[in-house]
Amino acid sequence: MTSPRFDAGVLDFAPRLRAFIRRRVRDDTLADDLAQETLLKVYRSRATLLDDAKLEAWLYQIARGTIIDHYRRQRPQDELPESLAGESPDEIAAMRARVVASMKRFLEELPEAYREPVRLAEIEGLPLARIALRLDLSLTAVKSRVQRGRAMLKKKLQACCRFEFDRLGQVIGYERRQLLCCQD
Repeated sequence: MTSPRFDAGVLDFAPRLRAFIRRRVRDDTLADDLAQETLLKVYRSRATLLDDAKLEAWLYQIARGTIIDHYRRQRPQDELPESLAGESPDEIAAMRARVVASMKRFLEELPEAYREPVRLAEIEGLPLARIALRLDLSLTAVKSRVQRGRAMLKKKLQACCRFEFDRLGQVIGYERRQLLCCQD
């Protein structure tokens, strides 16, 4: 039995799932078929989703598996298309560098009260207690400012790009929503 929240999440995600598949296969009809096959797998294996917060990553994982299965059925001895191969470490590093550069640019747009605490926490990696001492603020104030600043950054990044995450929450792909975001 599925929960209404699960159903709503899958239905909201279905158009993005189909677009994800379409970018990796030859034609629209095949993309529709594979999207439907993916959704069937999603509902059959819904009990394996352990964390509702990771629904999107879980759906992408099932979609990738469905696409790989399709290509293996077609030509079991052939190499998988390059679009399905995992990114090389250099490609992943370059992608993350673009995301970090955008984050730094967005960090400069934050109000001053949030900018410095977030910069110290995220860029310099300082513990919150040390940030509180450095900025002469209470620990509670620093926690609040870092949390709010991170939320502001997240909102700006999500307005810029749609991200794909692996099971560990690491960025494995993105698609720009705005022309000048996440560029070299």
